[in-house]
Amino acid sequence: MLLSQTQILLLAALALWLVPLLFIWLRYSRLPHAQELLIAILFLPTLLTDQLILSFDSQSRWAFLAGLFNGMPVIVAALLVLAVAKTVLEKGRYLIWPIWACMSLAVLLQIPFLLMPLEHKLQLLQQPLLGNLAAYWPLYAYLALCHFMVLFLAFNVEQKISDYQAHLSDQVVDVHFYRMSVAVKLFGGLIMLAFVSLVLTMLVAFDLLPFDHWREFIHLGYYFLFIALSMTLMESRRYSPSPLDYKQLSEPHHSEAYLQEVLHRAEKAMIHHKAYKIIGLRIKEFAELAEVNPSALAIATRKLLNRNFRAFVYHYRLEYAKNVLMRSDARVSAVAKRLGFDSEKFLSGVFVKYIEQMGKDGGH
Repeated sequence: MLLSQTQILLLAALALWLVPLLFIWLRYSRLPHAQELLIAILFLPTLLTDQLILSFDSQSRWAFLAGLFNGMPVIVAALLVLAVAKTVLEKGRYLIWPIWACMSLAVLLQIPFLLMPLEHKLQLLQQPLLGNLAAYWPLYAYLALCHFMVLFLAFNVEQKISDYQAHLSDQVVDVHFYRMSVAVKLFGGLIMLAFVSLVLTMLVAFDLLPFDHWREFIHLGYYFLFIALSMTLMESRRYSPSPLDYKQLSEPHHSEAYLQEVLHRAEKAMIHHKAYKIIGLRIKEFAELAEVNPSALAIATRKLLNRNFRAFVYHYRLEYAKNVLMRSDARVSAVAKRLGFDSEKFLSGVFVKYIEQMGKDGGH
């Protein structure tokens, strides 16, 4: 028996699902957001339920499952938002209730469709849903709401990642270990897909677009994008959930005397513990060494030194590099590697700028 192109595509999609499933099994213990990712990945095949029934179940024995997972894009998107929130913000610094509200709403509004008579489910399964808004407005409204909620969740998580990356230099030194550049692009793609899906649903509902396979197109789009996002969120990398209060950074309320004390403790701890040698140093672990509040330290370096945390630590790293290079025959590449600089060229460029800046400051 020869398989149709649709059947081959669906089987290939299911085979592709095994890749993130294998990765989450191998890396589960190393991921701070493993629980949310695992549940999201396990739910992914449900996005293809209607297509699988239509393509492989000629007797319609599984027709009672048709339409059961219309809200699943919302559930998976919400789980991925929770996963990202765990990696970019410490617990307590992000609101969970809007995420759970979206998931709960998607589930509750699905209940009437679960009670739909089997013959109606068969009709929706076997005949394309096109126009006829008067008869099917509850389904169109529900699908449009689901796409809107995915859009909201995608905007939410894209903003979280953008804020995290904008303040990355305020809380880590070696920023290249912690960037999420691919993830933010993929969530941007999810925003675009959710918006296109919402518009497509409205056009079909008002009989302005005769596209028979619009629902299959949307579900496959979500399916493949969610797989890409799952893989990206499982990449080998370091994690640094931000302990900083971003509002405090933009609107500091600490007294200058307090910030001076915080900075004094930080400078003392930096020298005593030689913290500038720690590759991947984060403000949270350094603040614990200095016995200061991380947000207060970030504010102190900004306000008193006009530097972020990364530049604050770089000052000590470059002083150390200068002393080593001037007092020994150590190679620049060896010193760069020891201090976590990307390359010898990068260290040389930063070092030249640092010497120039020191000369300007001395001239004042």
